[in-house]
Amino acid sequence: MRAPSIRSRLLYLVVACIVPASLMAILLIAYDYTQARTAFITGAMATARANATDVDKEFATVEAALRALATSPDLARNDLAAFYAQARGLAGAQNMLNIVLENAGGQQLLNTFVPYGAALPPPKVGQALRHIQQHEATAISNLFVGAVSQRHVASIGIPVRYATGEPDTVGALSATVTVERFNALLAQQSYPQHWITSILDREGIVVARSQDMQRFVGHQALPEVMKRMHEGFEGAIETSTLDGKPILAVMTRAGASGWTVGIGIPLEVLNAELNRKLWLLVLVTVVMLVASLLTAWRIGNRITQSIGALVAPAMALGRGEPVAAASYGLREANEVGNALVDAARMHALARHQATHDPLTGLPNRAMFCEFLERQVELCARSGAPLSLLYLDLDRFKHINDTYGHGAGDLLLTGAAARLRAELRKSDLAARLGGDEFAVVLVGSDAADTALVVAKLEISLGLPHRIEGHELVAGASIGVAMLPTPGSAPRKPVTAAELVADADDAMYRRKAERKFAARD
Repeated sequence: MRAPSIRSRLLYLVVACIVPASLMAILLIAYDYTQARTAFITGAMATARANATDVDKEFATVEAALRALATSPDLARNDLAAFYAQARGLAGAQNMLNIVLENAGGQQLLNTFVPYGAALPPPKVGQALRHIQQHEATAISNLFVGAVSQRHVASIGIPVRYATGEPDTVGALSATVTVERFNALLAQQSYPQHWITSILDREGIVVARSQDMQRFVGHQALPEVMKRMHEGFEGAIETSTLDGKPILAVMTRAGASGWTVGIGIPLEVLNAELNRKLWLLVLVTVVMLVASLLTAWRIGNRITQSIGALVAPAMALGRGEPVAAASYGLREANEVGNALVDAARMHALARHQATHDPLTGLPNRAMFCEFLERQVELCARSGAPLSLLYLDLDRFKHINDTYGHGAGDLLLTGAAARLRAELRKSDLAARLGGDEFAVVLVGSDAADTALVVAKLEISLGLPHRIEGHELVAGASIGVAMLPTPGSAPRKPVTAAELVADADDAMYRRKAERKFAARD
């Protein structure tokens, strides 16, 4: 699709001046109100479900500790004094108020809240013990006031077979936790300022509250909340707090304990925020009506911006950087931008031709020198190893004179291909001119370099199949390396010195190969 022209932009100006902005404001007000409620409900439900999971985790932690305690050999041996000491230590370590062992008749055999051997309450088969005996399963209580501690607590009990001479009789091992444990769970959360979070037991009794905990713990929730709890409702409702504040609340139930977590925000806070946004939107509407009179001026600015946006790609072209295709909002500006992209592509091609050997496609001497100088500086600072290989094809002149320049060119391209095949992407192979090549091995120590040299000598020494002839050239390779940390101190080595050392080493190697060939 073609971008609009300047003339069409001016036509759009006439249309923009007569569009009533008030309709947009009304739609935004309705949408914003809906979004605010939805955002609260979504966020609060996710938090409530996470808190409900945390409640079940608290009970699961206590249950796991009780099950480990139930395997105590002291309990199996009926050594209640030793078992009392073990249970008391566990209660302290797990932040439990106390641990109680009771038999099938509801008689407490020990209670870590009082000293061992002290008088204990009379027998009582409570609802939790009956549930444990009937189902032989874990029982989690509602909130109650402890008979011994006289504090608001909740308990979790597991079945234990404890009765001398009656192994099939089921008793209970229970742990009691205070409401402060659940209040601490809420205190760990980072709720928004006006959120009110409550934890309710299965009977709708307040166990913990993020605000006014001491005031409301032990109180029963309002009838509307109780009704929704008994219906198994999960979601958002408009209701009131216990102190009469209207709120928008969400409710969810914990799966294991059956307790409920509710989160609410006072409606006056929610409505105040919405009213603030309403007045803000009214102001925006007025501003939009005034702004429509200035649309012509703004479109003029838009044209200026489109032209100005071409400065950055033009500067990038001057620096030799790539220029990406983009839309500038106007057809004429887009055409100029596309021309800059084409110019950058041609510039990149010219730069490649200036830095690479046209025959072999390898970097040329100029690019090699620039790369080597940069690597020498980096290695001098970091202490990393660096090796330079200087290669000269041994029989190139003979092959070139005997079989022609075409064969010589094929020999050079074949040697370049073998060089690339044996090197890593981080290394650089370059053609310096004639039959001379250089290789920069980045991060290669003496052992790695020797391995590469051996591989190159084998690869370059293999025959080349050229114009029906098997031609063997081979290569003499000279090696020069930067001094490694810990070697004898000396002045810093420059790139030029490294090239000279590698060149000298190459001529020595060529002489050695000729001498070895005569032998």
